[in-house]
Amino acid sequence: MPEELAAVLELLGRRYALAAFWSLRGGSSAFRSLAGRVGAPESQLSQRLRELREAGLVEVDEVGEYRLTSHGRRLLGVLEPLSAWAQDWAALSPRQRVPKGSVSHATDEPDPD
Repeated sequence: MPEELAAVLELLGRRYALAAFWSLRGGSSAFRSLAGRVGAPESQLSQRLRELREAGLVEVDEVGEYRLTSHGRRLLGVLEPLSAWAQDWAALSPRQRVPKGSVSHATDEPDPD
């Protein structure tokens, strides 16, 4: 996996980071409003927003509200189709998720590589 992709996934995989990022897709939000929507403790949300700001994905606007930067909006453009795919995938039964003829990944045997 490319280093850069791993770094972005690691950042967004931190608790409350993706939820905060996703909540900003509709526009600017005050900190307390964002904390309420995300359901995160304020101290953790503050840390995640700081990390998202340092990554250039989120910024604070003129009135002190959080919003996505241009890089954040570009990332959102990538995540929205992934979200649509995930909704379709979640609607499948477990049996539909495994293609016919494929080996079940429930086996305990190691890969032959």
